[in-house]
Amino acid sequence: RPPAVPPCRPSAAAHAAMAAASAAGAMARGLRGATFAAARQGVWQRCVCAAPAQARCLSSLTVESLRAPVYEKVPIIQEDPSVVLAEMPSLVLGGAPPVRSTSSKVAGISLDQPIVVEESSSPSAGTSAASSWGMTMPETRFGELSNGVRIAAVDRKGMCASVGLFVHTGSRYEKAESACIPHALELMAFRSSAHLTHLRTLKTLEQLGAAASCRVGREDILYQFDALREYVPVVLPLMLANVLCPSILEEEIQAARDTAVEMRQGLEENTEGLLCELLHVAAYKGNTLGHSLYAEEEDVSKFTIENLNAYIRRACRPERLIVVGVNVGFEDLCKWTARSFAEFDGLTQAQKQLPAIEPPEQAVYTGGDFRLERPNPLCHLMLGWEVEGGWNGTMLAAVTVLQMFLGGGGSFSTGGPGKGMHTRLYTAVLNRHHWVESCQASSVMYADSGLFTIYATLVPQYAGDFVGVIARIFKGLTQISPDELQRAKNALKSSIHMNLEMRAVMMEDIGRQLILSGKVGTTQEFGSMVDAVTVEDLLNVLRSCLKTEPTVVAFGAVEKVPVYEQIKKVMQQSCP
Repeated sequence: RPPAVPPCRPSAAAHAAMAAASAAGAMARGLRGATFAAARQGVWQRCVCAAPAQARCLSSLTVESLRAPVYEKVPIIQEDPSVVLAEMPSLVLGGAPPVRSTSSKVAGISLDQPIVVEESSSPSAGTSAASSWGMTMPETRFGELSNGVRIAAVDRKGMCASVGLFVHTGSRYEKAESACIPHALELMAFRSSAHLTHLRTLKTLEQLGAAASCRVGREDILYQFDALREYVPVVLPLMLANVLCPSILEEEIQAARDTAVEMRQGLEENTEGLLCELLHVAAYKGNTLGHSLYAEEEDVSKFTIENLNAYIRRACRPERLIVVGVNVGFEDLCKWTARSFAEFDGLTQAQKQLPAIEPPEQAVYTGGDFRLERPNPLCHLMLGWEVEGGWNGTMLAAVTVLQMFLGGGGSFSTGGPGKGMHTRLYTAVLNRHHWVESCQASSVMYADSGLFTIYATLVPQYAGDFVGVIARIFKGLTQISPDELQRAKNALKSSIHMNLEMRAVMMEDIGRQLILSGKVGTTQEFGSMVDAVTVEDLLNVLRSCLKTEPTVVAFGAVEKVPVYEQIKKVMQQSCP
């Protein structure tokens, strides 16, 4: 089956929690911000009218205030192949495994025995022992090859590594007629290359126990793999071959055409993903972020050897590539990345002779209305507004705290923490209106713009009532207690830390931040942004969103959804 269309979520931790995807998502890997308890049910007697002086000072913290990474220069050196092969890991593709060294500190200790670490009364000795056993905070290091490829690595000493190749390109950077080509690259990922045929590539990954995938976004393409860290030197060249030396055979292009048609036909099976795609098309009609992320059936004829080769040469230049690794040594990742590019240094030098890439167009939010009537017992309704500035704007932290405060979920959720059962949308919508099946606030951020959305599934005849309910929710945000605000902040920071425990999410988070702003914020820095948010910040960001033209997308039984002008009027009147 073709991969499922990712829902409207960011794929990575700080991006997922600060702007949730994820993208992002964190993608099939994107993650929506966690819905921990953020509000207490009942009527509040007072609201926060003024923020402490420290909070007012911190409220100016944005992504722009983050420090730019310092890149270590990494040369590309032509080496003797025998030297490179001597450093390749020993592969056990069959037969008896090699005899491993027993020089490890824990060799010969069974799992039922404790590991004793020598203690010392000296504080410095204790610190040294902790460091040697991997107890220090992992540091993200940055490097840059002489051809412009950027590298980021953080080694958490895990046995499995997650490595990704981010290409700073996507449908938003293309004209409408060629916006389908990035999707073609996704469908052609990990096929034949100058290294191996498609079959041999798959068998190599299979025998190494590696998982490889690719996903396309509006602002980037991500190739990634997960493998045992000792196999990174083997799998890394296979991943980089997608942009360095793909074969692009006609039979593989035909398979990509067939898959694209199947994906388009099955798009309606993922209703939330379909509505998110339609929301972007309607919200940025005819420009940048409004270009379709997935190829239409009439676009597959543009999948040709000439078009794909030309696109790779133009858009996949070294200066637009970022290699990110988690649980891999920085020096190792730089060394093997440089060796992969050394083999094709002539190709990358030729790419530098091409005309410079024009600066991307500014995303122009238009708002709009799109309804797709289908036989369905429910009405799927998504409302969206622009978040000006997006990831690099001043409202990033506030809109994410607002999303966490509103929360939501499904009417079927029962028990357990983190279900969102005490968020405002749950207590004031799902608990009170039986005709609402689910209701969720979310957001998605791009470099210069973003979207704040409310997505609901409901009984069709109550679609008009639902618009009024959401308007009352917005108007009632003037009544937010200090405890409610603090719970939303705590839930958001917990989501950031929890998501970053996953190596693949951390890898994608680092890459997405570099794509969006060229900077990488730490959990402490994002936590400071969250702590600085006040009730007035939440009201200001909501007012700013409601001043923009709404975007309305409906699917299924849409005959009872109010007309666009009526929804626009009701929402503008709901401004707190």
